[in-house]
Amino acid sequence: MNQWLIGLAEEAGRMTLEYREKGFEVFTKPDGSPVTSADLAVDAFLQRELKSRHPGDCVLSEESPDDPLRGQARRVWIVDPIDGTAHYAAMRDGFGILIALCIDGEADECVALFPMHKILLYARRTFGAFVNGRAVKVSANSTRPKIATHAERFLPLHTAPAQLRNNAIAIFQVITGELEGCICMTSPSTGEHDYAWASCAFESAGGMLTDIDGVPLRYNKAVRRMPAIVLGSNGLVHNELMANARALMD
Repeated sequence: MNQWLIGLAEEAGRMTLEYREKGFEVFTKPDGSPVTSADLAVDAFLQRELKSRHPGDCVLSEESPDDPLRGQARRVWIVDPIDGTAHYAAMRDGFGILIALCIDGEADECVALFPMHKILLYARRTFGAFVNGRAVKVSANSTRPKIATHAERFLPLHTAPAQLRNNAIAIFQVITGELEGCICMTSPSTGEHDYAWASCAFESAGGMLTDIDGVPLRYNKAVRRMPAIVLGSNGLVHNELMANARALMD
């Protein structure tokens, strides 16, 4: 495992906890979403460390202006300094640090840290996915699969034991084998920084993350927007999940 990358996420996590203890400012971005002084400080830290370690790479962050060289770069780090800023600003626990390395548009390596839950996921394609150092894989079950969604249009497909109001938690539970699939609706503010880690983790754990037509998600695009509907599964139920989702859209 990449101990340097894991350590980078852990240090960013410590920063978020220090700001929670000392206090932070909350600002409103042009799109109406919140950003805090902690977001900006963690972003500056991650940008500095990534560029120092990998000076030839580009960094795409939710909280920084776009790099004009990004479109021509083969290697791009896609970063969300604090995913779930609204949770963070409200002093709730549902926030994390997301870092993914994309090579030629494919998510190749990632770390996702959720400090308040003490959960760290590390994944690399062809190497595997690990949660707190323990190898994880998607479920091998294809019978009566447990599917999670909180999108109103797809609620008839929800069969998970609990109603999850957070896409990241649903994605995480598919990766670790607790669920067989999930359906996520994105918003206009959803960007590549929200899903690059998930693509890497799904593929590393043996699953699939695609749009509703089964096309794998790719990154470092000119427009950062994600598809309106994203499906994740253990792969075994993916075709059925796509068909059922499309039927509800007719």
